[in-house]
Amino acid sequence: MVSETNFIVRQSGRKEKSYYIDYLGAYKITDISKIVGIEVPALKEKYLGNGAVYDEGVDLYYFDSIENAKKTISDILRDMKAEQRGKLVFLTEAEVEYIRKALIYEGANNIHVQNKIKDAIFKKLNS
Repeated sequence: MVSETNFIVRQSGRKEKSYYIDYLGAYKITDISKIVGIEVPALKEKYLGNGAVYDEGVDLYYFDSIENAKKTISDILRDMKAEQRGKLVFLTEAEVEYIRKALIYEGANNIHVQNKIKDAIFKKLNS
Protein backbone atom coordinates (compact mmCIF):
# COMPACT_ATOMS: atom_id res chain seq x y z
CA MET A 1 0.00 0.00 0.00
CA VAL A 2 1.39 3.40 -0.99
CA SER A 3 0.65 6.56 0.96
CA GLU A 4 1.10 10.03 -0.50
CA THR A 5 2.48 11.23 2.82
CA ASN A 6 5.48 8.90 2.53
CA PHE A 7 6.77 10.71 -0.56
CA ILE A 8 9.29 13.41 0.28
CA VAL A 9 11.12 15.83 -1.97
CA ARG A 10 14.68 16.06 -0.66
CA GLN A 11 17.36 18.59 -1.43
CA SER A 12 20.57 17.08 -2.72
CA GLY A 13 23.66 17.30 -0.56
CA ARG A 14 25.83 16.74 -3.63
CA LYS A 15 24.35 19.11 -6.19
CA GLU A 16 23.32 22.65 -5.44
CA LYS A 17 19.69 23.58 -6.24
CA SER A 18 18.85 19.96 -7.05
CA TYR A 19 16.04 17.87 -5.61
CA TYR A 20 15.05 14.23 -5.74
CA ILE A 21 12.07 12.07 -4.79
CA ASP A 22 12.31 9.78 -1.78
CA TYR A 23 9.77 7.19 -0.66
CA LEU A 24 10.63 5.85 2.81
CA GLY A 25 14.34 5.77 1.97
CA ALA A 26 13.93 4.52 -1.60
CA TYR A 27 15.04 7.07 -4.16
CA LYS A 28 16.30 5.11 -7.17
CA ILE A 29 13.77 4.90 -9.96
CA THR A 30 13.93 1.08 -9.99
CA ASP A 31 13.04 0.92 -6.29
CA ILE A 32 10.20 3.44 -6.59
CA SER A 33 8.92 1.54 -9.62
CA LYS A 34 8.57 -1.63 -7.54
CA ILE A 35 6.86 0.24 -4.71
CA VAL A 36 4.25 2.05 -6.83
CA GLY A 37 3.71 -0.72 -9.40
CA ILE A 38 4.58 1.39 -12.44
CA GLU A 39 7.08 0.03 -14.95
CA VAL A 40 10.48 1.75 -15.05
CA PRO A 41 10.08 3.14 -18.62
CA ALA A 42 6.72 4.74 -17.77
CA LEU A 43 8.08 6.15 -14.53
CA LYS A 44 11.16 7.45 -16.32
CA GLU A 45 8.88 9.22 -18.78
CA LYS A 46 7.10 10.99 -15.89
CA TYR A 47 10.43 12.06 -14.40
CA LEU A 48 11.82 13.35 -17.69
CA GLY A 49 8.51 15.01 -18.58
CA ASN A 50 8.85 17.13 -15.45
CA GLY A 51 12.42 18.17 -16.14
CA ALA A 52 14.42 15.52 -14.30
CA VAL A 53 18.04 15.01 -15.27
CA TYR A 54 19.75 11.67 -14.73
CA ASP A 55 23.05 11.54 -12.83
CA GLU A 56 24.84 8.29 -13.72
CA GLY A 57 27.36 8.64 -10.91
CA VAL A 58 24.73 8.16 -8.21
CA ASP A 59 22.01 6.52 -10.34
CA LEU A 60 19.54 9.26 -9.44
CA TYR A 61 17.18 11.67 -11.18
CA TYR A 62 17.45 15.28 -10.05
CA PHE A 63 14.88 18.02 -10.49
CA ASP A 64 15.73 21.73 -10.71
CA SER A 65 12.78 22.71 -8.48
CA ILE A 66 10.68 21.33 -5.68
CA GLU A 67 7.55 22.05 -7.73
CA ASN A 68 8.70 19.79 -10.60
CA ALA A 69 9.42 16.95 -8.16
CA LYS A 70 6.02 17.41 -6.50
CA LYS A 71 4.32 17.41 -9.91
CA THR A 72 6.03 14.10 -10.66
CA ILE A 73 4.71 12.66 -7.38
CA SER A 74 1.20 13.82 -8.32
CA ASP A 75 1.58 12.18 -11.75
CA ILE A 76 2.69 8.93 -10.13
CA LEU A 77 -0.23 8.89 -7.68
CA ARG A 78 -2.74 9.74 -10.39
CA ASP A 79 -1.63 6.77 -12.52
CA MET A 80 -1.55 4.24 -9.69
CA LYS A 81 -4.34 1.75 -9.25
CA ALA A 82 -6.80 2.72 -6.53
CA GLU A 83 -6.25 -0.52 -4.62
CA GLN A 84 -2.53 0.32 -4.31
CA ARG A 85 -3.12 3.73 -2.73
CA GLY A 86 -3.76 4.12 0.96
CA LYS A 87 -3.87 6.72 3.64
CA LEU A 88 -2.66 6.86 7.17
CA VAL A 89 -5.40 6.99 9.82
CA PHE A 90 -4.74 7.21 13.55
CA LEU A 91 -7.38 5.62 15.75
CA THR A 92 -7.80 5.70 19.51
CA GLU A 93 -8.02 2.42 21.43
CA ALA A 94 -11.79 2.94 21.83
CA GLU A 95 -12.18 3.38 18.07
CA VAL A 96 -10.13 0.27 17.32
CA GLU A 97 -12.22 -1.72 19.81
CA TYR A 98 -15.43 -0.53 18.17
CA ILE A 99 -14.18 -1.62 14.73
CA ARG A 100 -13.18 -5.03 16.11
CA LYS A 101 -16.63 -5.52 17.60
CA ALA A 102 -18.30 -4.38 14.40
CA LEU A 103 -16.34 -6.94 12.41
CA ILE A 104 -16.93 -9.75 14.88
CA TYR A 105 -20.66 -9.10 15.27
CA GLU A 106 -21.33 -8.09 11.68
CA GLY A 107 -25.06 -8.11 11.06
CA ALA A 108 -25.99 -8.90 14.66
CA ASN A 109 -26.81 -5.29 15.57
CA ASN A 110 -25.84 -5.83 19.19
CA ILE A 111 -22.96 -3.35 19.45
CA HIS A 112 -23.52 -0.55 21.90
CA VAL A 113 -21.14 2.34 21.52
CA GLN A 114 -21.25 6.05 22.05
CA ASN A 115 -22.17 8.05 18.98
CA LYS A 116 -19.16 10.32 19.48
CA ILE A 117 -16.83 7.34 18.87
CA LYS A 118 -18.62 6.44 15.64
CA ASP A 119 -18.61 10.08 14.57
CA ALA A 120 -14.88 10.37 15.27
CA ILE A 121 -14.14 7.26 13.18
CA PHE A 122 -16.21 8.50 10.24
CA LYS A 123 -14.61 11.93 10.44
CA LYS A 124 -11.13 10.38 10.26
CA LEU A 125 -12.03 8.03 7.44
CA ASN A 126 -13.68 10.76 5.38
CA SER A 127 -10.89 13.33 5.73
